Amino acid sequence: MNRAAGLAVLLALGTAPANATPPGSTRQDPAAVAAAIRAAIAAPAGTQVTLGPIQGAQFMQGCSDPLAASITGTAPYEQAAVHCAAPAWTLYVTVTVMASTPVVVAARPIAAGQTVTEDDLTLRSEPESLFAGRQIFYDPAALAGTTAVMNLPAGTIINNNDIDTPVAVQAGQTVTVAVQAGGVDVSINAIADQTGRIGDNILLTNPSSGKRFTALVTNAGLVVRLQP
Repeated sequence: MNRAAGLAVLLALGTAPANATPPGSTRQDPAAVAAAIRAAIAAPAGTQVTLGPIQGAQFMQGCSDPLAASITGTAPYEQAAVHCAAPAWTLYVTVTVMASTPVVVAARPIAAGQTVTEDDLTLRSEPESLFAGRQIFYDPAALAGTTAVMNLPAGTIINNNDIDTPVAVQAGQTVTVAVQAGGVDVSINAIADQTGRIGDNILLTNPSSGKRFTALVTNAGLVVRLQP
């Protein structure tokens, strides 16, 4: 082989992709990478998980062992490291995890100054990032009788700045509390330790036992809901 031919061979070798798949080997299936990440997250029902680009997997050699994935970072923005033992490689993928919670939203348009009824509200599962740091509500009944302080389009997540809630219970007042457990309702008398508006959870004292407990202030009165 003359010098010119040898130089041509060296140039050809030097321009070959560094991550080219060796002859005879398979490429990694991106779907398997995605499945390993989702299994590692183990997100509860109602959680929206979005993966960043995983096309880079197709440039990796097919893993002969089960893929392992580890998750780092703080929700909603995290990072997944997908590891292959043989052949050894690691692929990093961005992950967005949006947990959802049922919260009170406007079931239909509500006008400023309108007295809110339970029919004006509904529960809808919404990503927690939409209301992080705001006081929102989880029970439509707790807001019945409040007044809208601004126009609220249908679907609006209701927070404490959207409504005006009059004082319903004064501290030191003797009140009747409905205790609900499954299908059983029991009423007890208690003394309010705090002033409360509709939608608030306040502390009360049972005068018979001296024990303190928390109850929700609703337009129908104070309610304690116990898990059956």
